[in-house]
Amino acid sequence: MLKGLIASAALGALLFGSPAMAGSVSAAYRGNSGSGGGGVTSNPPPSNGVLGFQAGSSAAWMNQISLTGAVETQASQGSGITIGMIDTGVVSTNAEISGRVSSLSSCAAVTFVCSRGVLDDNGHGTATASIAAGQFNSASMMSGVAPSATILSEKVLNASGVGYDTDVANGIVRAANGGSQVISLSLTYIPSTAVINAINYATSNGAVIVWAGGNASTWFNNGGSTSGLTQNALSHLVFVGSVNSGNTVSYFSNRPGTGYAYAGVSSASYASLWLVAPGENVLAPAIQYGSNSNAYWSGTSMSAPEVAGALALLEATWPVLRRNGTATSVLFASATDLGAKGVDSTYGNGLLNLAKAFQPIGALSVTSINGNAVPLGKGGGAIMASGALGSLTSVKSILSSYTTFDGFQRNFTSNLSRMVGNQSALANVLAGQAAAPVGVSSRALAGGGHLTLAAADTSYYDNAGVQALTLSQRTTESRAPGAFFLSMTGGDGSSIAVGRGLPSTAAFANALWGEGGAAAYQVNEIGVSNALMSYAQGGYFGSIGANLGTRARLGLGWTSTPERAIWAISPDQARVQSSAAAVGLTVKLTARLTTGVTLATLGENNSLLGSSYNVNGPLSLGAVHRSTSVGLSSAYDLGGGRGLLFDAAFAKISGSSMHDGLIASVSPMTARAYGVSFVQANAFRDGDRLTLSVRKPLRVVSGSVQMAVTSVDDQGYPTTSLMRANLKPNGNETDMGVGYAATFKRGLNLTTGLVYRSDAYNIKGLGDVGARLSISMRF
Repeated sequence: MLKGLIASAALGALLFGSPAMAGSVSAAYRGNSGSGGGGVTSNPPPSNGVLGFQAGSSAAWMNQISLTGAVETQASQGSGITIGMIDTGVVSTNAEISGRVSSLSSCAAVTFVCSRGVLDDNGHGTATASIAAGQFNSASMMSGVAPSATILSEKVLNASGVGYDTDVANGIVRAANGGSQVISLSLTYIPSTAVINAINYATSNGAVIVWAGGNASTWFNNGGSTSGLTQNALSHLVFVGSVNSGNTVSYFSNRPGTGYAYAGVSSASYASLWLVAPGENVLAPAIQYGSNSNAYWSGTSMSAPEVAGALALLEATWPVLRRNGTATSVLFASATDLGAKGVDSTYGNGLLNLAKAFQPIGALSVTSINGNAVPLGKGGGAIMASGALGSLTSVKSILSSYTTFDGFQRNFTSNLSRMVGNQSALANVLAGQAAAPVGVSSRALAGGGHLTLAAADTSYYDNAGVQALTLSQRTTESRAPGAFFLSMTGGDGSSIAVGRGLPSTAAFANALWGEGGAAAYQVNEIGVSNALMSYAQGGYFGSIGANLGTRARLGLGWTSTPERAIWAISPDQARVQSSAAAVGLTVKLTARLTTGVTLATLGENNSLLGSSYNVNGPLSLGAVHRSTSVGLSSAYDLGGGRGLLFDAAFAKISGSSMHDGLIASVSPMTARAYGVSFVQANAFRDGDRLTLSVRKPLRVVSGSVQMAVTSVDDQGYPTTSLMRANLKPNGNETDMGVGYAATFKRGLNLTTGLVYRSDAYNIKGLGDVGARLSISMRF
């Protein structure tokens, strides 16, 4: 690099690379050669090759292939960013930078006359400019860091690499006035008043200053501190040291030392503003060997433009970094740690890691409908979708390519579709669970009635009312009591039942259709007219049934979820509390035909048709929903122990509006379900029962949500619009089942069933087969 010297009055007599001289009158800058000085090494210049880093020059540094193919492409190769190079000028016709040198480039020297203008008559400036922004060459696979950035060269050093602090300060100011977003200085840092004022001016205009750390193998700035900087300047400064191919500090490189940069009462240690980058054997043009020659260069002069190019890529991709003044913080936060940090750290923040700098840093967030940043939580899905909504295909499609923001407000395209879970995943968990043991006791009552008591370990049923989650899979703030069921049936057919933790739909079917009847069994099995009740299972429930004369029967039912239940499978789910009530009437129209109607209502908190979510999370479907349904049933006695049941339900679900999160509103919805069941009593033996059924479970057929979709404008500001997502599932579930129940000698009861589902949970293409077997013995 160009090493700073203390100049004497006889400036012209100084030798290239000579040591510092006493008796200075002003600060001057000078270049030196050799392996430690940023000059050309003894390697013979290659015959061809484009500027770039020597392959394998640093284990943690991106090689030239991945740099060009990944990060540069993502950043449009730095297009739109101007890098100010404060150096010996440039040869603008050099193949590495031809066509991208700004017309504002000039000689900024005030202590000497540039007889050839900005033209580089030393070689150092062309080399550093090419390292920062040299063009890509597919033949050699070498490239500058930001090959599409514009180069604004300010010549402040003469052909011998000599210039004064006033020259450098003027170059910084002119680079800032020329629109440079990044300014790179591969020359000694001497913080004179003129230089400090220039730094403050440039950074006040948003420019980031990158300064080479020096090649004297000592402390940066000789251990002295810097004063007079502005607070803004502290966040726009980077000092750069060099490492070799083993990521060890280069023998010539300065280290941060114990110095500080002061801005009033605020300060930052040099180490906290320090990065290291490869600085040995970096391929770059060497015009001193000929106009088209290249050579391997070493020095912190090579490391600094690498960092400058990295900043250009970052700011080209994310204008918000320039607006917020946080581009340097991204590089510091993403650097590869090479050792202990602190005031006297050798490596400062660590090794420049451009690949990591282009990855999200910190927690991701999304922009809500009202413009607020909403953090994305860890853990399970934001929505656990129920079968009625399928897998929320349209919602997942929008989420699959969604704009998120990291801790530096940088936008990334992320796949958030996994925030939507569904019951197919839940079923895999349930499949390995043994059925909860249930103990049943029954006693006859006077007048022909009977009393039944059942007890079991606490379990929680899903919306089909069949599968269960054990207590270990959910948590409550206080341990819930065990599951139980108590029913009493009178000789006149009236019934009453209460319980907790067991399916409530069976109790309501018995209340409405009469206990033990084939129609009650079929209605409960296909679960259509009482579908809304299945979304409020596992808590307390009750039912009452009574005959109204000889041809009609009235049934009432109520059920709820466990109080304050929290799903352990999806720990980010808020408390889901639901309750449902139903009233039904059956009328025997003829000796063989009985028709029933059921009116049901479902109230849900933090849930929509069984789809649970965190109401305060990014994907909320509303705090409260109310659903109502009308169920129509017809049971026909075919004679000979055969019966046919048709069951249908039509539901309306309320909409909701939200003020935060990614979903602005949920429209009112409609859903429907229907099924047919055939039963044959005494099919193979007296007292047995064979059933065949086909059903379409409850499925949303109309309804949508308005989702916030965020994009970023050319200034990096997020802009949010609304997009409609259809809630109608992409699948249409059909269940086909066969069941058999029989009683054998000594009170042995067998119940078995087999169900095939196509488009299970209303998810297109998902099919499964389920079987169940229950054996009980009466004592």
